[in-house]
Amino acid sequence: MRCLVTGASGFLGSHLVRKLLGEGHEVLAVVRRSSDLWRISDLAHELRLAYAPLNNLQLIAEDIQAYRPETVFHLAWTGGNSRRYLNDASQVFDNVPGSLELMRLAHQAGCSQYVFLGSVVEYGPCHIPVRETDIPEPGNLYGLAKLTTLRLSEALCAQFGMRFCGVRLFWAYGPMDEPLRMIPSVINNLLAGKRPSLTPGEQLWDFLYVEDAVRALVALAQSDSVSGVFNLGSGAPLTIRNMVTQIRDAIDPALDLGFGDVPYPPGQVMHLEADISRLKAATGWTPEISLPEGIRRTLAWYKSHTQTSADFPSPGCVAVPSLTERIR
Repeated sequence: MRCLVTGASGFLGSHLVRKLLGEGHEVLAVVRRSSDLWRISDLAHELRLAYAPLNNLQLIAEDIQAYRPETVFHLAWTGGNSRRYLNDASQVFDNVPGSLELMRLAHQAGCSQYVFLGSVVEYGPCHIPVRETDIPEPGNLYGLAKLTTLRLSEALCAQFGMRFCGVRLFWAYGPMDEPLRMIPSVINNLLAGKRPSLTPGEQLWDFLYVEDAVRALVALAQSDSVSGVFNLGSGAPLTIRNMVTQIRDAIDPALDLGFGDVPYPPGQVMHLEADISRLKAATGWTPEISLPEGIRRTLAWYKSHTQTSADFPSPGCVAVPSLTERIR
């Protein structure tokens, strides 16, 4: 495939780019001028780069037209990795118009299939396990902007004759994750011999190793007969306490864990579980990396990329995030 990937310098985007290049696909990676490209710097000789923020894609309109992508993976999102932006107006004014402009440019360039990365946050309060047939009721502007973009993109794809897949991601983890997220914060503190401060850890959540996540995105792009909305998770939830304890034990079972140091935030989601039967039936995809293997691979990367204590939060700052913080 000749692929265009937005958000290519981010956690999930960088793994997707590696997967696509590894399978012999061409990739045009769209990144901001201000983006730190450390996750993909070793791929410079294989990647084509186009520089533009999501809210000004006209800067690369000619590049997209000349490249003529067959498949677009839209992962970029402004203000999508911090709680303080969840109800910021930029969620609507920057992301929705920018995403729709991307679709217009993709259509004009002859794109035939479009994969949009949505979020479990679109659902808001939901049944367990969460199914695609559940009625979305997002509780913040981030979720509403994602949902609005998904629905408009799906409608426009139908009008343009483009195949559309909207993917609602639950929780991906693995190497090169954002350092302030829960799992990297816990790992970095434990590797430094520090005691991470955590909630009681009774939340039952759905963790998926990042390589399994990008395999699913590629599988959807390569499945010519499927379209619509798909949940992306492991379908096998476990408690935060279990996850963190397994990470600790793989580093040093003698290390202390600060469960209960941090109270649950208001509106804490206690059970989050994806029904992934639709995705599995449509593509034949299924998660392959077990939790112990995923933890082993993740720890191996962090051990080979050791950070100083100044690079990650102190134990008192490391709290299990609420559902609405986990959006990449």
